[in-house]
Amino acid sequence: MLKKLSIKNFAVIDALDLEPGPGLNIFTGETGAGKSIIISALGFLLGERSGADILRPGAASAEVEGEFLADNLPPALAERWAVKSKTLKVRRQADPKGRTRASINGAPAALAQLSEIGGYLVDFHGQNEHQSLLKPETQRDLLDRYGRLEKEVRAVAEAWAAARALEESLNAVSMSEDERARLLDLYKFQLSEIEAAGLKPGEEEELEALWPRLKNSEKLFTLSGEAHALADDASGAAEKALERLKALAAIDPTAEPLVTRMNSAAIELRDLTGELRAYGKGVHSDPGEVDRVLGRLEKFKTLKKKYGVDIPAVLARAGELRAKADALDGLTLDRSELEQKLAAARAKLEKLALALHDRREAAAKKLSAEILKEAQGLGFKEVRFAVDAAYDENAIASFGGDSVEYLFTANPGYPLRPLRYTASGGEMARIMLALKTALSKADHIGAQVFDEVDAGVGAVTGRLVGEKLARLAADKQIFCITHLPQVAAFGSAHFFVEKDVKAGVAAAAVRRLDEPARELEIARMLGGKKQSTDLGLKHARELLAESRK
Repeated sequence: MLKKLSIKNFAVIDALDLEPGPGLNIFTGETGAGKSIIISALGFLLGERSGADILRPGAASAEVEGEFLADNLPPALAERWAVKSKTLKVRRQADPKGRTRASINGAPAALAQLSEIGGYLVDFHGQNEHQSLLKPETQRDLLDRYGRLEKEVRAVAEAWAAARALEESLNAVSMSEDERARLLDLYKFQLSEIEAAGLKPGEEEELEALWPRLKNSEKLFTLSGEAHALADDASGAAEKALERLKALAAIDPTAEPLVTRMNSAAIELRDLTGELRAYGKGVHSDPGEVDRVLGRLEKFKTLKKKYGVDIPAVLARAGELRAKADALDGLTLDRSELEQKLAAARAKLEKLALALHDRREAAAKKLSAEILKEAQGLGFKEVRFAVDAAYDENAIASFGGDSVEYLFTANPGYPLRPLRYTASGGEMARIMLALKTALSKADHIGAQVFDEVDAGVGAVTGRLVGEKLARLAADKQIFCITHLPQVAAFGSAHFFVEKDVKAGVAAAAVRRLDEPARELEIARMLGGKKQSTDLGLKHARELLAESRK
């Protein structure tokens, strides 16, 4: 559950502090006001990739910080990030060059670590996510998530990797000695290059945060010195002004408040002068340190270019190279023995893949029934839905031997066909909501985001969508961006997003609506007018009253 969200200089958001409620949080406003930007900022915080375009014009950096109730984190993750009192703070910044740095509970965190922990905190359903539902691999992953088959899927993946390793060893036996030696030298050279760098998790983020200060140390020293001198002069002037005001107040007691204020200003200036002096002493130009940090950053850049997109990927590549080198270096088995081992590994893989298929088939039947039940409550009168898990023992891969397909029809007399061929945009949005509702019962993710899940549906179906979201919000924290008043009426907290102009630059603002303001907003949504009519207000009140029944 998200307790607090702070956003600074992110796209059209200047500064925003949001404290959502525990139930259904509704976000409304005119098109283009910046509603989806809030969701984008939350996604950025939890590991989504971004570029320099997220920065507000003229800003030196963008920053998003969130505080979460994280009582569902796995024990290993909770221990890794020192989670205490069941709360977790995540922070991420981006600079004008698109570089980011992040922390979890104050400790530096890599992008992959943000994504990992974000997967336990918030489940996103964006405006275009239903397109991913058309992909077979997404359908398979959702089925596995629903059936809680992670352990079985992992076992198949490990067995597949073991069989592949034996296949590679068998291929290596067939190599000439020169080919094997050449390949072994390559693996060992690449591995030594990575190991020699002495990579440490979080080091890159720490050095990227330190580098701007190091390379600008002389400028920082000069500026802080000038600021200290000016502040010192101001502090002396404030002390003199304070003496004059004390003398003034001795004559005219009504001036006492001025003495108090000037005394506070003089104290603040003294403290500031001391801090500026300490800052200047801490800024020093060390050519050796500059060279060291620059060299490390260049080394990271070189390794990422050759071995992976980030440092965790480079370290993973090192593990792969080590395993391959060990396999070639210690290759003493003859061909017949390897063939026997490979046959046993394949038999084990086939057994695990078939067992996984049986579990998937059972989960598919249950998921089909749940989605059908949920879909019928979303305005589908004659809907039919099925999850098909077809097994092919000759096509076993790291995920098993199943080809998973979601089948759907909303028309009586028509056969079930793959979802990607039959569902309209509005139907896809409702199917996704039905799927998310079914999945929410199977997982422990505390917050779910729906960005215009009601796209393409009318008023009658919109009310059904609102009812469904409200029921889902009984056990989850829900964030919903909507243009339908029939959905907005079901919110337990209603936030209005509007865009203004500050210093010639567009800025989005968010405010939580009280009951009268909420009536006005829903009336606006009903009539499309900023100035609500009495009839519109009456209709808005009726919608709100009906949603509470």
